[in-house]
Amino acid sequence: MTIISLRLPDELSQRLEQETVSSHQSRSDLIRLALENFLRERQRQRLLAAFAAEAALLDREEIAVLAEDFAEAEDQALDRAEQIR
Repeated sequence: MTIISLRLPDELSQRLEQETVSSHQSRSDLIRLALENFLRERQRQRLLAAFAAEAALLDREEIAVLAEDFAEAEDQALDRAEQIR
């Protein structure tokens, strides 16, 4: 496991300490969780931007075909879900 040292502004450090007390988690656990969430959100944003860029390249006809395919897949999923009940 890698050890990282970082400097925090006093206010952020105080907020972190308050959270350690109220959550009964260590500073390391909270910082690790915050970093994991931050990196996951960054990756999600990159994927959404890539999808938006790809979608911008599609013409109306291609979009209509994709929408129809998704609607069909959604209908099939709903049908299966109802059969399971």
